[in-house]
Amino acid sequence: MDKSIKTALVNYITGQASEEEAEAARQWIRQSPENEAYYIDLYETWHYSLYAERDKIDVKKAYRKFLSRQGRKEKTRGIFTWQRAAAAVLLLIGFAAGVYYYNAVQLKQQTWHVVQAAKGTTKKLVMPDGTKIWLNAGSTLKYSGGFGRSERTVFLDGEAYFDIASKSSVPFLVRTAHFTIRDVGTVFNVKAYSGEELFETAVIEGKVSVEGQLLSDADDESKVFLSARQVLKITALKKPAESAPDTVLVPGRAAPAAEPLKVIQINPSQVEVYNGWRDNLMRFEGNTFNEIVKILERKYDVTIILNDESLKNYKYTGTFKNINDVTKVLNIIRETTPIRYAVNERVINIEPTKKQ
Repeated sequence: MDKSIKTALVNYITGQASEEEAEAARQWIRQSPENEAYYIDLYETWHYSLYAERDKIDVKKAYRKFLSRQGRKEKTRGIFTWQRAAAAVLLLIGFAAGVYYYNAVQLKQQTWHVVQAAKGTTKKLVMPDGTKIWLNAGSTLKYSGGFGRSERTVFLDGEAYFDIASKSSVPFLVRTAHFTIRDVGTVFNVKAYSGEELFETAVIEGKVSVEGQLLSDADDESKVFLSARQVLKITALKKPAESAPDTVLVPGRAAPAAEPLKVIQINPSQVEVYNGWRDNLMRFEGNTFNEIVKILERKYDVTIILNDESLKNYKYTGTFKNINDVTKVLNIIRETTPIRYAVNERVINIEPTKKQ
């Protein structure tokens, strides 16, 4: 690799490139899929380190992880060469030094933007690159003041709908507590509330990849690719729940034990299950009462207590549109479910009308 290109790439990724260097880097990246893949590897290595806390940086571990990634590329694409390895080593050494500099000096001065959608509300924002993001109730989005220049990374705790603006050679990354979603110009929904066992990504248009420790019993990180109208659901491993009677708004079967990882294909009519919340719509397809309670708590800013464990496994299928009072939802559920509830300010206690 030409030394000037190497310097341009380093400066481009770290946000220090002149206009000439930035243009040279972009042209080199566009020359071939191999160049683009190489750039993405270096880009992610830098930003994994940049956002780490200073006392947690492990250069040797980052180096091993970087080479491990390159090894995987060699098997699938056949593009790894010794020249590339040598350049990677030199760049990684430069990145390691840059990490300490940034964390010691610049990171302290970094401006962070934090956007929150309080319980009972949703929020829409347009990012500097033109990406549109909708935040669901009880969600928080964080991004740096440099977003849209040399990086496009957001940190999400909660649920958000993304309509990504295409921008050549700068991947859009959504980081959650456990997983990273990478995309370049597509539409998808992410549900990743901290403290909950469910992680869910639904692709509406385009493609994304989800990276991380996808299986709880696996030691290494892995990656899964999703195309349009595919949904990835990841849950913690659980013991099979005891069977319970089924109460639904339309006929259904008792809920099976949760699968730890599942990819499903949905049809166009099911899309609103995952993005209907933007239009004040709740659509459930076989959701348990326990899952629905968490949604109702965030949407209506209330606390709901199920005073009998058997209630958690009831399943429901139905649609609620423009209902702005949680008691109206509970009254509809009560028509087919033997429950009663009591409201004390913003706390709702629910129990069965007869022992299950």
